[in-house]
Amino acid sequence: MNKLLTRLDNFEEYILAVLLPFMCLIIFVSTFFRFTNLMIIPWAEELARYCMIWILFFGISAAAKRGEHFCVTAFTLLLPQQFQKALIVVRMILMTGFTLFVGRFCIFVLQHQMRMGQISPSLQWPMWTMYSAVLVGCVLMLIRYTAHGIRELRAGSGQQQ
Repeated sequence: MNKLLTRLDNFEEYILAVLLPFMCLIIFVSTFFRFTNLMIIPWAEELARYCMIWILFFGISAAAKRGEHFCVTAFTLLLPQQFQKALIVVRMILMTGFTLFVGRFCIFVLQHQMRMGQISPSLQWPMWTMYSAVLVGCVLMLIRYTAHGIRELRAGSGQQQ
């Protein structure tokens, strides 16, 4: 698992560092061209929307890597050490269950999209490629939450690293 984590260590940040400026550039160019009456780029809004979706799900994973999702640490720190570890385990179980539930449902949606052959209106891309952002985000979030929880348990407390 350590080999996988070292390869994925900054994967999300690299993707985010490319997608966010790309999305901003698309929106800027499209808006500039529209207001100067040079041309209209009909697919720009759709592409920017899909970039935003992928940014969202890669961002979820990047936040999970650092344990930056919503949690109440003040409550946790008031508990004895063994209860802090128990809460870490409960959190890991809940997050695993959540990501597996969403991931399983997403697989059903992706299979349906592939069978239907639905394509996006302007770009004419298969819609399953856009819906797959949810599955990719869930898999990465599961990996990141598990690794972060293990680090917390090894550190011996519920404090974030």
